Amino acid sequence: MCHFLWVEYEDIDWEYLQKDRDRAFACSYCIRKGLIRKAQMAHNFRLFMAKNPDSCLATHVPETWVFDLDCIDYLDEALQECYEVEQALTKNQQLINSGEASSEEIERFILKPSLTGRGAGIYIFDTLEKLQHILESELESDSEDESEAGQYDWQALSQIREFVIQRYIDRPLLLAKYGKRKFHIRTYVLCVGAVKVYVYNRMLALFATDAYDEKGSDLTNMSAHLTNTCLQSRSKSFDEGKAVELFSELATDSADLSPRDLDAILEQIRRIVAECFAAVVAQPFSFQPWPNCLEQFGFDFLVDTNHRVYLLEANSYPDFKQTGKRLEGLVDEFMDASIRVALSELLLPRLGQQVPDELQQPIPTLDLVYEKDLNR
Repeated sequence: MCHFLWVEYEDIDWEYLQKDRDRAFACSYCIRKGLIRKAQMAHNFRLFMAKNPDSCLATHVPETWVFDLDCIDYLDEALQECYEVEQALTKNQQLINSGEASSEEIERFILKPSLTGRGAGIYIFDTLEKLQHILESELESDSEDESEAGQYDWQALSQIREFVIQRYIDRPLLLAKYGKRKFHIRTYVLCVGAVKVYVYNRMLALFATDAYDEKGSDLTNMSAHLTNTCLQSRSKSFDEGKAVELFSELATDSADLSPRDLDAILEQIRRIVAECFAAVVAQPFSFQPWPNCLEQFGFDFLVDTNHRVYLLEANSYPDFKQTGKRLEGLVDEFMDASIRVALSELLLPRLGQQVPDELQQPIPTLDLVYEKDLNR
C-alpha cells in the first residue's frame, strides 16, 4: 500500500515523506524557494552565470536587482545596492526636466514583491519620485482601500520587505490581429523525482485588456501593462474570450507571426527552462527535488519585437483558472499527462512494480528538457 498526497503545500506531512520514501509520495517538493521566490531565483541565476557566462539566462532573463527595504526612510541606502537603477532614474529625471526626452531614451523599471504571484503588487516606474511615491503610498498607508493595481494586503506584505527591480521590457511583441495588446506566454512545467523536467508544449497566450501604448507615456494603466487574467478579470471591460488564446493559434491569419516563428519561440522556452533548472538544482539549500515527489509549475514568458523570449517568473501551484472555460480541456490534458508520468516514473518503479507498456509510450505534449541524477 502507498500514499500519494495531492494536497495543498501546507497540508503535506514532510516528516512522513522522509521516513518512507518508497511508499509515500507528494505533489510538491519541500524546498523550492530558489525557483519560486523572485529574489532567490535571481540570486541563483547570478551564481550560475558566474560559472557559466555563456548560459542563455544571461540574455533571456531581464536584468534584475534584489531590493530590500526595512523602512521608507532608508530608501536611499536600499538604492545603493541597486546603483545602476538609481543612476538610470537620475538620468531619466534630467532628460524629463530638459524637455527633450524621447520614449526611446527613458529607461523603465518594474517593481515586484519577491513572494507574490498572479500579478499582485507590481508597479512600473521611470523616476525616483515615482518609486518613492509607490513605496510611500503602498507600504505606509493606513488606508484599507485596495490599490487599482495590487488590490491585496500590502500592510501584511510589507513585513516581508523583499522585492526585485527588473529592467522593464517596453518593446513587447504586439499582434495586430489581437488589437496590439500586450501578452505573455504561460507554460506549464512538470518536475519529477530527482530530477526530470518536462515542458508541456500546449501553451497559453494571456492578453491585457487594453491596447499597449508603444510610446510608454502612461505607466499607471495596468490594464495595458499587466497580462495576468486574475487581474484583468476585475476590469469592467474584461472579456475572457479575448483574454486567453492557445499559443499555437497565434500565427493563424497573422502577418506578425508565422508557424516557424512559433517553433523558434517554443525552442527558446525549452532551453530557458532547462537552464533555469540547471541553475536552481546547483543550490541545494534553496531547491531540493526529492525522489518521491513531483510538482507542477507555471512559467511566464514575454516575447519582444525581435522574437526574443524572456523568463518573467515561475510559480508553484499554478492558477489553472487563468486558462478559462474555453480551454479548460488543456488543463485536463496536462493533469492526465502528469498522472501518467507519476505512475510510470515515480510510483510503480519505487514500489518495485512493472510499468505497463501503455504507460511507457511517449507523451506528445510533454517535452523532456532537463534530466540529472540527484539521488545523492
